Amino acid sequence: MEEEQLNDLQEQPPEEVGQEPISLLLKRRREAKGLSLQATAAATRVPLRYLRHIEGDGPPDLLSDELYLVPFLRTYATFLDLDPSSAVAEFVIAVRRRENAAPLPGPAPRRALSRRLVLLLLLLLAGVGLLVFFWISGQQG
Repeated sequence: MEEEQLNDLQEQPPEEVGQEPISLLLKRRREAKGLSLQATAAATRVPLRYLRHIEGDGPPDLLSDELYLVPFLRTYATFLDLDPSSAVAEFVIAVRRRENAAPLPGPAPRRALSRRLVLLLLLLLAGVGLLVFFWISGQQG
């Protein structure tokens, strides 16, 4: 049965990329062909976890750089009769948008406050230590 579904891939005309998010287009196209993710992974030799991520269902911290998925996306788009260049362009744009939307990393407000308190305590202890040192040296001399 899956062989018939795979053979039908060549008979259907390619769809336009860019009218909806590429992750949704890929998932919708695969489901319209009646293919499971497992069957698609086996046919394309793209790891299942990467297919899930490309379709927007994977863990967000799967990779340190999502652009690592571009070769797999090319294979997947070609398999689904989509233009791989357009699919990659849409994917890169989506990745860049997510990167730009993410807040810049910085210290948490509580952590910054605790660092200030520690610094203040260290300065206070150093001051008390100097006072004690001068007091003891004044007693001896």
